[in-house]
Amino acid sequence: MILDDYPEYSTQGTREIECPFCKTKLKALYHPSMLQFHVSRISAKTARVPYRSPEKYEILVNKCPNCDKSKREIENALKHGKELPNEEVLKRLKEAGLDPTKLK
Repeated sequence: MILDDYPEYSTQGTREIECPFCKTKLKALYHPSMLQFHVSRISAKTARVPYRSPEKYEILVNKCPNCDKSKREIENALKHGKELPNEEVLKRLKEAGLDPTKLK
């Protein structure tokens, strides 16, 4: 059984992180990446299969005091990264020597 909860010993206390939108300092709990085991059993054998849990930041405030982004938006931006605007994507394509009009 794989659990989504982290053991208490995996929390390394609070850290100051930057808001991905406005670079304001926010307090967050940091859960580092850990090696955990999943146990699978059949009638003849038991196997421990290792898997690595991803690192996670748990924001302690409900919203950013500077840009008013919600806790969920900040956590998603930290986990998945911010989406670039179209102008930035076009600029990077041109710098790489690609013609954005010919791409499918």
